[in-house]
Amino acid sequence: MDETLQGESRSTFAVAADGDELVVKLVPGAVGNQWRLVRLVRDLRRRGYPAPEYVGVGESDGTVFTVQRRLPGQILHAGPGMPPPAELFAALLPSLLAAIELQHDAGDLAQPPWPAWLLDTIENGGDGYCLHATMRQSPRTATLLDRLQPLARRNLRDEAARTRDVVHFDMNPANILHAGGHLSGVVDWNIPFDGAGQGDRGFDVATLLFYTYDIERTREVLWERALSVSGLAWTTVYLCHLSLRQVEWSRRHSPGSADDARFMGIAEAVLDDCEALIKSPGRRPRLSRRVLLPRPPGGSGRRLRAPGDACPPRLARRA
Repeated sequence: MDETLQGESRSTFAVAADGDELVVKLVPGAVGNQWRLVRLVRDLRRRGYPAPEYVGVGESDGTVFTVQRRLPGQILHAGPGMPPPAELFAALLPSLLAAIELQHDAGDLAQPPWPAWLLDTIENGGDGYCLHATMRQSPRTATLLDRLQPLARRNLRDEAARTRDVVHFDMNPANILHAGGHLSGVVDWNIPFDGAGQGDRGFDVATLLFYTYDIERTREVLWERALSVSGLAWTTVYLCHLSLRQVEWSRRHSPGSADDARFMGIAEAVLDDCEALIKSPGRRPRLSRRVLLPRPPGGSGRRLRAPGDACPPRLARRA
């Protein structure tokens, strides 16, 4: 392996072979799931999606891996505790949203397990992530869990979730590539278990919204798109899962870090805004409190987002 690429799992490696720049990724799950991934991503590429070309799947000594051609560009992720550069993200966002639209009805399963397995992470925790035991270790994270669980339950009512779209499931800045101010790729696709990779593409919009919530200029656009695709109820459920997932991961792996502080602040703000939208459908409620978010390196202290600094959007009809 020539280079270990960035990533929390350190399971992705760059390789040069016969003049090709390749990426080898070690993945959990069965070989069959990865061949399904190859077919799904191939079909997305045929639609014009900026996804990598997969050239093979293999297994060695019980370790499953995929091989793909390396895409040009650098990751959008700016560093621990920091959002991506606001101007750059705003420039890339139309292309990102257009790409997510290509996931519409691109699934291959008649009855995918979405969203049952996602809901189970909120109620009971996940396998190696969304661990409730971590959340119970401090009063602030326990309070967050106690808020998001009933909030998600209250929104499991009438409308069924979309289930026919391809879902990336980790559409965060670390998996987005850009070159010359343009989107050059969405990477780190994976199908870790049977039935994964299909559900509601609005989840990927909600993921972008969560991970860039401290960028004011794009927050409303992302809210509007999430609501138009998935509706308020399911967008709220997705944001509850994302709040649990990222806060738990940061608290367990890097307690007291800039990421820990940033994502805790984002999660609390997200839940505030979901609750405000539910209470005031059809209009823009004002935020009820200030949210502390870390400053970029070189700054002193933290900046405050004041009440009303950026307001959730009007409700949009579900598409």
